[in-house]
Amino acid sequence: MKRNTARNMSLGLLALMLTVLSCNKAENSAATPEAQDSEMAQTPVPDPEVTTENVPTPATAAVEAAAARVKSPVPGYTVTYPFGVKDPRYAAGYHTGDDYASPTGTKVVAVLDGTIAWSNNNGGAYGRWIGLRASNGRDYVYCHLSVRSVSTGTKVVAGQKLGEVGATGNVTGPHLHFEDRPKGGGYGQVRKPKW
Repeated sequence: MKRNTARNMSLGLLALMLTVLSCNKAENSAATPEAQDSEMAQTPVPDPEVTTENVPTPATAAVEAAAARVKSPVPGYTVTYPFGVKDPRYAAGYHTGDDYASPTGTKVVAVLDGTIAWSNNNGGAYGRWIGLRASNGRDYVYCHLSVRSVSTGTKVVAGQKLGEVGATGNVTGPHLHFEDRPKGGGYGQVRKPKW
């Protein structure tokens, strides 16, 4: 019995250490705080509530859009690396958003109705990125995109495709880094994403 408990504790500690090590950020010498963060590879975690029977279709996407909010910025995927993980190698000292690991090309959608505040390839460590100024007065930031499907000033509805998951900027694997900022807020002016 003691041997099994010790073994389970050792395995748990090993898993925790591997998780922490796999989430470390590499620091570089860029001038902006955003450029100091580097994302590590992550394993996609499909949403357990999405099965082959209830995969989002254009019809269900329209229903979600009508509801004016969606469950995830990457339909069918859940958070793989959460907001708030402390690490001194992050310029902010902690992970500033939620990560959704998924294959390159996976659709990324608006979480609420709003207007695209920016859409460009100038995100530094964030690579190709989009800022959604949402109907609740917050800015939602979509980072590391492979494709941007909307332009600055475009009005969007919840569930509408904004782009595709990628691995641009400082990353080691494809994922969406998703931040929740106050209107006009900059790097580190964030809260745990909610909408």
